[in-house]
Amino acid sequence: MIGRVLSGLYKVQDRIGEGGMGTVYMALHIHLNKPFAVKVLSEKVAANKTAVDRLLQEAQAASSIDHDNIVDVVSFDATDDGRVFLVMELLKGTSLGELVDRGPMRLERALPIVYQLCQALGAAHERGIVHRDLKPDNVFIVRKAEADFVKVLDFGISKVKSAEAEQVRMTKTGQLVGTPLYMSPEQAKGEADVDHRADIYALGVMLYEMVAGKPPFEGGNYFQLLWKHGNETPPPPTTYQPSLPEGVSAAIMRSLEKSPAARFQSMAAFEAALHAAAPEIGPAPARLVSLPPGIVAPLPRPKPIWPAVVGALALIAAIVAGSYWARGEQAVTPVPPPEVVAEVPEGVPEVVEPEVIPPGEDVPVRVAVRFESEPAGAEVMRLDDDSVIGTTPFSTDLEIGAEVPVRFSLRGHRTAEEIAVGTEGQVVEASLRPIRRRDPIDDSDSPLMGML
Repeated sequence: MIGRVLSGLYKVQDRIGEGGMGTVYMALHIHLNKPFAVKVLSEKVAANKTAVDRLLQEAQAASSIDHDNIVDVVSFDATDDGRVFLVMELLKGTSLGELVDRGPMRLERALPIVYQLCQALGAAHERGIVHRDLKPDNVFIVRKAEADFVKVLDFGISKVKSAEAEQVRMTKTGQLVGTPLYMSPEQAKGEADVDHRADIYALGVMLYEMVAGKPPFEGGNYFQLLWKHGNETPPPPTTYQPSLPEGVSAAIMRSLEKSPAARFQSMAAFEAALHAAAPEIGPAPARLVSLPPGIVAPLPRPKPIWPAVVGALALIAAIVAGSYWARGEQAVTPVPPPEVVAEVPEGVPEVVEPEVIPPGEDVPVRVAVRFESEPAGAEVMRLDDDSVIGTTPFSTDLEIGAEVPVRFSLRGHRTAEEIAVGTEGQVVEASLRPIRRRDPIDDSDSPLMGML
């Protein structure tokens, strides 16, 4: 791709990142001499109509929201030889994931970041768009003049309520979509009716991790995390950070309620509760909301603060930069400040499940995945449909990008559970421990035992 001119405008200069679906390049606009990020699907993935539709949905979703805190997608096209690509703005900064990895963040830094996320995702929700895979690695931070400016990335698995999206079912009913550490209980249970409140839960998990230095749930494997998100109540973040204001801790815990109806019903309400708990940090939200009784401390109606709000937004606007979905170098471009809105609707539109893919849809691309065990001869079973797929060592085809839970079983040995990912060259390995007669069989560490 390096050296090619895409759409007659973008000359590919260098490769800056790579992921499961393709590669990200830096390209220079030949007329403006301005750098952009170009996400190019791999040739094999580009041959899959579903993957192309997903990339197009990402472009449509991000562009339709038109919010300063959401990555700006400027083009979606394909080359003459079928290479499908997405052109996005480029940023200079770091991901929130890198910041979280450094340890607990000061509340004075964490809350302004979360306020921007509330506003960006609230704008998406008002347009019927749910991110569904919100996590620190999908949030990019531009740092300039000692202030953080947020960009939300990758709406590729969002559900969009629109005429175009209703024609293509981007996620199958009951399919797990999201990252286990930040997955809502309804997603963890495989429920089909997932709406904007799943993003509220994910943001609560992120804020918990930002201020406590660890996520609310940790597990030894994928299944333990799913079980905990679906069934356990985490300790309040004050357990790890006693100096955290009680109101902030209460707001976080409210966002982590198992039932979507018990959480905040909008991002604006979550933001308002956090500001009420720590009013000294950052300006009051421009969008005024009333909190449901008993959630956190009552939110007094603030006095007029429009000059201060507009000034703060103007300062933020001066820091705005472009972004790409992988970590790397990026360029900064000022944009106009967002419009200040006096009131917010009581709720956000309900997300409508898109229609099922009609008959004749292209079969997803599949790749060969290798299964091995020590010792060999273990039976491998898919846990999503209880089908036996082979005896180690062996190879079988999986849908590209699929995450399939499997169990290795061998007589006289303890079972082992792994996640098989549909990636080219993937090898799934398990080491099976022998069961000694003098040792009692203890499967208490298996999350499936807890379910039973």
